[in-house]
Amino acid sequence: MVLLHVTSDDYICMTLSIQNSSCPVFDSLETVQYNGLRQTVSKTGGIIVSKEEYPLGLFIVFVVHSDDLACYQESNRIQTQNSRTKNVNFVMKPTVDFNYQMMNCVIVICISILILLFTAFLYKPKGNELVVKQDEPSTSFCSTSVHAQSDNVSYDSSLDETDVDILKSPESWKDLIRTKTCLYVSDLSKKDYRILKAKSRLYLWNLITVAVFYSLPVIQLVFTFQKVLNQTGDQDLCYYNFLCSHSLKLGPWKFSDFNHIFSNIGYIFFGLLFMVITYKRECAIVLDKNFGIPNHCGLYYAMGAALAMEGIMSACYHVCPNHSNFQFDTSFMYVICMLSMIKIYQTRHPDINAKAYLVFCVLAIVIILGLAGIMYDGPVVFILFTCIHLILCFWLSAQIYYMGRWKLDKKTPKRVLNHLKSAPNPCIPKYPNRMVLLSIGILINLGLAITHWFIKFGNFGNYLLILFMVNLILYLSFYIVMKLISNEKLLFWPSLYILLAIIFWAASMYFYVHKSCSWTLSAAESRTFNTPCTFMDFYDNHDIWHFLSAVSLFLSFMVLHTLDDDIFTKPTTTIPVF
Repeated sequence: MVLLHVTSDDYICMTLSIQNSSCPVFDSLETVQYNGLRQTVSKTGGIIVSKEEYPLGLFIVFVVHSDDLACYQESNRIQTQNSRTKNVNFVMKPTVDFNYQMMNCVIVICISILILLFTAFLYKPKGNELVVKQDEPSTSFCSTSVHAQSDNVSYDSSLDETDVDILKSPESWKDLIRTKTCLYVSDLSKKDYRILKAKSRLYLWNLITVAVFYSLPVIQLVFTFQKVLNQTGDQDLCYYNFLCSHSLKLGPWKFSDFNHIFSNIGYIFFGLLFMVITYKRECAIVLDKNFGIPNHCGLYYAMGAALAMEGIMSACYHVCPNHSNFQFDTSFMYVICMLSMIKIYQTRHPDINAKAYLVFCVLAIVIILGLAGIMYDGPVVFILFTCIHLILCFWLSAQIYYMGRWKLDKKTPKRVLNHLKSAPNPCIPKYPNRMVLLSIGILINLGLAITHWFIKFGNFGNYLLILFMVNLILYLSFYIVMKLISNEKLLFWPSLYILLAIIFWAASMYFYVHKSCSWTLSAAESRTFNTPCTFMDFYDNHDIWHFLSAVSLFLSFMVLHTLDDDIFTKPTTTIPVF
């Protein structure tokens, strides 16, 4: 196969066509679409040509348009002068062959397997170092049965969540802890550990269910896009980096951009690796419920599965990236961010965990809002969303400030007035450190909303993802600062993971911002960003972003996984809630 690379010094719109060396030659705007491969070109373009498809040779046809409507979205770029002459330079150069493609894939797969084996055999969870007495028999995800003393409690995913609150008088206990000034984990871990563990496992089963129903129509759609591209030759349908897109034929299917599909293997691999690490940790830890943070690993499994699904959905998107399927690439990033925030909250609030089905219902609303913001990109939708966003920020901040004891109901104004009347200094916060940190978070969210109003962060979907990621970073930072204020320590491994995560995220963002295509523009405008391969003559900047961001997400997960290793043997009666 060879790459036909076309460049020009001007931006006049034209169509580049590759046709069989036979008559007739379709060399007019009306007929050029009826034969061969074609794409609109303004300043640069590229087409991969296979010798098998043109055994008798080929014609390279350039057709200049009478105007620039087909190449540009912005009206100020459209030229309509009578004299339209375009100077074109083109070069044909060989691309990598099938064996070289397979060698690159095998190298990445072998490295992944070695990392997995290394981790599986050498990783030793913190729990292996602990010997803690238990008051009741323990159960584990790696166990095949439950002891008879466990009252036949099942870990089946069909557990009715109404069975979770088994306290004899839960409401009276909740009223009691609301009167305490300082809460400890022991105050919020009164429910049965085994049932809470099963409830936490529901996140994974809900995620798998959503993933199956979401991914199947996505796969069908993108394969249809690829099939239409192969049959019609219209390369404006998919927004590739045509200067670094390596096609691969597998049976009846021909993938035009295999390298961008394959580079998502990092997400899948690191998602599975994180689940293996979680499994080993869960099997190793034997803790009394009166020591350390309750070990509910269901959310960790769900986070690992979500990371793997992000890889699958991103690979589907890259089969034929365009403005019709871009949301496939980010949907599970919303899931990852929300699950991570819930896990941080669950760590010190074991009994006040959000129900799995409610979380995924909220995620569905988020995706609907994101779609509405993209389809109706106007001030009304943005103002409505911003109001919801800021109200939610205040509500969640109140929940965190009052450690889950704050309620928003019809009696809230009365409670506020009573507090203002009875408190000796109502303007002085009860928890000043927490108040300062949460106020900073609210101001940052307000600043993001104002900034997006004046300076757009790309499309609305990008803005929504930025909100999720910024708030996750803010919440994790809040947790770490409060942990240090509480005289807890950051051990070597979580500190190392934090440092490595920062380094890899910085490197990832460098390659992300140096994009090689953009579906928000026209196909011809997107090609002006196309760049040659930058790594091993097979991967471009976006492929490197895939690899580095997969490592970054894994390291971020490991930060959450090891952050509280310093309090494994600490009594829950001395672990503060924040």
